[in-house]
Amino acid sequence: MQKKMIFFDIDGTLVNNQKLIPDSTKLAIKMLKENGHEVAIATGRNLFMAQNIIDELEISHYIVCNGAAGYLHKEQVYENPLDPVQLEKLIKVADLNNHQIIYETPAKLRRRNELANVRITTAMKSVGYGVPKFDQDFYQHNSLVQWLLFYREDEKYLYESNQFSKFRFVRWHDSGVDVLPHDGSKANTVLRVALENGYDVENTIAFGDGLNDLEMIEKVGTGVAMGNALESVKLRADKVTKSCNEDGIYIALKELNLI
Repeated sequence: MQKKMIFFDIDGTLVNNQKLIPDSTKLAIKMLKENGHEVAIATGRNLFMAQNIIDELEISHYIVCNGAAGYLHKEQVYENPLDPVQLEKLIKVADLNNHQIIYETPAKLRRRNELANVRITTAMKSVGYGVPKFDQDFYQHNSLVQWLLFYREDEKYLYESNQFSKFRFVRWHDSGVDVLPHDGSKANTVLRVALENGYDVENTIAFGDGLNDLEMIEKVGTGVAMGNALESVKLRADKVTKSCNEDGIYIALKELNLI
């Protein structure tokens, strides 16, 4: 069998609704490695938020911040920072509309606003984390690869009507959006990291469930949508498996004859 490089999203994919890795998934990852396949993570989380999953599964390749940073054999091989000029403009709009911000480097998170509101606390709780430390000027001293911006869908016209041509906005919560480089995505970095590791597109596989996984699932050799994925993701996937709560990863890998 030709060896594959398999990329897994975290939330709603590797972890279930209780934010735990199912035993079946742990077994599947172990079997993949034993069969000579490469395992990688491709997540919207930054490295700090993903580290516990990386450590638990003993994974050496990971793409974080929705593709804005990539690591191969635990060494960073790629980074795509946000445009600093448009960041200043975005801050002004966010502050004017009381929309809170979390700054992200590949390894750190800091919040801009001293008092965290209900939107930011609720959204961060949904991925199993509290709000990060306060450091209003963090962006001035660090190269940022992603921001978390907290506004509702009915407020997106403030940002998503071509005001910020160098950014992409990807919603992950009712109140939370990832701000990414306009040319940044999990898909681009997945294919870059795979190629650097000797795998062509045909030998790449990706599992995911959300809008930030859509392009990745489309562009890899085989895209697998979880049973709990958005319908738009399922429609673009090559395969749909059971949900993250129903051994979906294990079942799909068995059906693909990888374990």
